[in-house]
Amino acid sequence: MKLTKIGLAVHEIGRAREIIGIVVKYGLSEWVTNSGLGRFFVSKKRLARIARYNQWERIRMAVEELGPTFIKFGQILADRPDIVPEELREQLKKLQDEAQPIPDELAIREIEKELGRPVGEFFREFDTTRLASGSMAQTYRAVLLNGEEVCVKIQRPGIDKKIELDLNLMNFFAGRMQRHNPEMEAINLTGVVKEFGKTIAKELDFHHEAANILRFSYCFKSDPDIKVPKVYSQYTTRRILVEEFIRGIKVSDTESLLNSGHDPEVLSRKAMRLVFDQIFTHGFFHADPHPGNIFVLEGDVISFIDFGMMGSLRPEHLQFLGKYVLGYLDRDPHAMTEALMLVSGKRNFSRSKELEFQIGDMLAHYKYLSIDEMDFSKVMNESVDILVHFGLRIPGGIYLLVKALMAIERVAVVLYPGIDFAREMQPYAIKLIAQQYNPKQIASEVFDSLKEYYKLIRELPGDLNEIIYKIREGRFKTQIEVRGLEPLSEHLDISSTRVSIAIVLAALIIGASIISQWEQTRWIGAIVFCIAGLFGFWLLVKLFRRNKF
Repeated sequence: MKLTKIGLAVHEIGRAREIIGIVVKYGLSEWVTNSGLGRFFVSKKRLARIARYNQWERIRMAVEELGPTFIKFGQILADRPDIVPEELREQLKKLQDEAQPIPDELAIREIEKELGRPVGEFFREFDTTRLASGSMAQTYRAVLLNGEEVCVKIQRPGIDKKIELDLNLMNFFAGRMQRHNPEMEAINLTGVVKEFGKTIAKELDFHHEAANILRFSYCFKSDPDIKVPKVYSQYTTRRILVEEFIRGIKVSDTESLLNSGHDPEVLSRKAMRLVFDQIFTHGFFHADPHPGNIFVLEGDVISFIDFGMMGSLRPEHLQFLGKYVLGYLDRDPHAMTEALMLVSGKRNFSRSKELEFQIGDMLAHYKYLSIDEMDFSKVMNESVDILVHFGLRIPGGIYLLVKALMAIERVAVVLYPGIDFAREMQPYAIKLIAQQYNPKQIASEVFDSLKEYYKLIRELPGDLNEIIYKIREGRFKTQIEVRGLEPLSEHLDISSTRVSIAIVLAALIIGASIISQWEQTRWIGAIVFCIAGLFGFWLLVKLFRRNKF
């Protein structure tokens, strides 16, 4: 084994002990014992210190102490009702992406190390006091030699290795928990961890965030109402991101906005319009448009920052959103149910009537409210919860979409409480549905279908000839999967094991009898006979107790 692998294994063991210690500390020891990992680490006395907190609060506290990787994972799970219960989601939403800041001197040394030269050779000014500190990076304000003001984001030293280590352990723990808890098989915990690993790997590479900004800038290059920060690619690396510094007022600071002469209603409509354009027009949207990520500049120009998490929508996702919005505005549970089944990929669902009834029952709670008094994002979130309750899965991008809509609705309502979020979205939904029935669009889809049929007909003779040839050559293979026979297979395995042991015992007893016929080896036969007798007695006890080997 290579030394690097030995070192990694040592670190994994140390981190695993730390994780188990934190889990036990917060009274979650049953997770450890159920996974078969820590039967000797559990102490009931430790529960006394955290007895005033419920289970979900203790999980959140444990995640916070486990560090950045687990915090990021918890934040993602907070938007996944198909995986975690609502009580836990509410706690995970409280997780803050903050960490103890690293010393500014160390951060600047990391910047110089990444750029290869002292900061003075790149920047006319460099403010050594950090602007913000997150779990993965710290940001600083600087001025380039040409006088342009920039924001410098530097990754925490060693964070990539820490995250890699935690991901290895998360995969290991997820696999163990899934094997020892069959009820978790449905949520595919190992698959969720792997998906999270891909997501966080992108966040660890600032080239990815820079590419997001460039793509976003191209989408809105002709829109005067939005300011997209410029990326300085010549200074950007995997660990450092240099972008234009945005001077503005946060949308949450309504007092400063009013004092500066901004119109909150105008800003509210602009913010919504820009997000709707991202979603409906470009299918590429800022997945976390909370107040801290939106600034207002002079002339009521709006700027988004932090492009690490972006969402992409396929055409069928947009079709779902258009149908759902129109169904919501008409309070039509049938249309809303059809939209939900469309996005889940279940056009023919045996329980569709029951699902529609649940959607209708949910809408009945808002019967005496007008559309502008209703909370669109809340209704949409409840609809997704109902869909998940019926065992239907929806793409991960839809969860990001719901999160983005909820965030921008909160921003719009804070700016101007009288805004009707769903009505503002209606023209986009109508336009989207109209495009689906556009003659050119229909003709294009028909033409694409005809091309596929032509390709199928053209290639069919060749495929049939290949099948016939393989049958003649005896190389045609079929694979049949039979499900539901696992209990029978397990029973046969146990039975065959017991039969094998019985045969070995019989052979030992017969051998002992033969050996005992000679005086010189009689004592050996007695020993073998005693061993076989004890082994046989143990087997009889097992059989009587009907236990598995």
